[in-house]
Amino acid sequence: MAQADYFDRTGARELMERLQGETLLMQGPMGTMLMGEPDAEGVPAAFWNLAEPQAVQRLHRLYAAAGAQVMLTNTFQASAPALERDGVARDMAEVNRAAVDNARAAGSLPVVGSIGPCGIEWFREDSPEYRAARAAYRDQALALLTAGVSAVMLETFCSIRDLGPALTGVRDIADGMPVLVSFAVDERGCLLGDGLTIEGAAVYAEQHGAGSVGVNCCSIEAADAALPRLLRAARTPVSVRPNAGNPTRTEDGALVWPAPAERFAQACVRWRDAGARLVGCCCGGTPATTAAMADALI
Repeated sequence: MAQADYFDRTGARELMERLQGETLLMQGPMGTMLMGEPDAEGVPAAFWNLAEPQAVQRLHRLYAAAGAQVMLTNTFQASAPALERDGVARDMAEVNRAAVDNARAAGSLPVVGSIGPCGIEWFREDSPEYRAARAAYRDQALALLTAGVSAVMLETFCSIRDLGPALTGVRDIADGMPVLVSFAVDERGCLLGDGLTIEGAAVYAEQHGAGSVGVNCCSIEAADAALPRLLRAARTPVSVRPNAGNPTRTEDGALVWPAPAERFAQACVRWRDAGARLVGCCCGGTPATTAAMADALI
């Protein structure tokens, strides 16, 4: 039996149908929440999936209890190159399967598989580096899809150069499953890495198979400015998931993020009313942030 036979096509269809007519609330971040766990300094987020699955499951359950309608796996940096870089000496597919199982512990909510930049630099499409990057994205996407996610999200991409092998690699094995794309932008609405406008980035992503486009890990102000431009340019559902600002450290070393939950609650109503179909919070958000957004969206 082909591996694609295990893909959650029913869940994929239901998720994408809902994104055509509803605004869904995605859970908040895993990485910055795990950083706040006792003795967590320097521990890669992906390591928790196998080493402390109960902690990951607890966070997913907190987000679900707060009102999140879509789970996002703790796999942002769980490609094989990223795991090697971070010293996580576990099999890539095993790490990703565990992450999907941990997200499912929150209940019967849709689960989207997170994939971030793998960190491989390339200069020509016929180079070994490009092929290695493409293979890294392909292999992680296959691990997530065979574990049962309803879609894959390529998130926090800062340049088309990074996105190119990611989209190609995922589409090598997606076999029609949804691939969502989200960019990190500056206050001018340009990609952080190459300066391309969000309109150009959205058109490129859609032309290369993206089933949704959006922004994440930017400021709320940048999201507000980028959203109307995205809505004009995009032909697919648009997502908005900014971060809680630039953190500072307290005297005891804890990170404090400046944007309060109330700002996200106010902003998500604007995003919904403007036409965004997937909203949430990125780095610095908490289950309390998600709860405030859920209350505001009722």
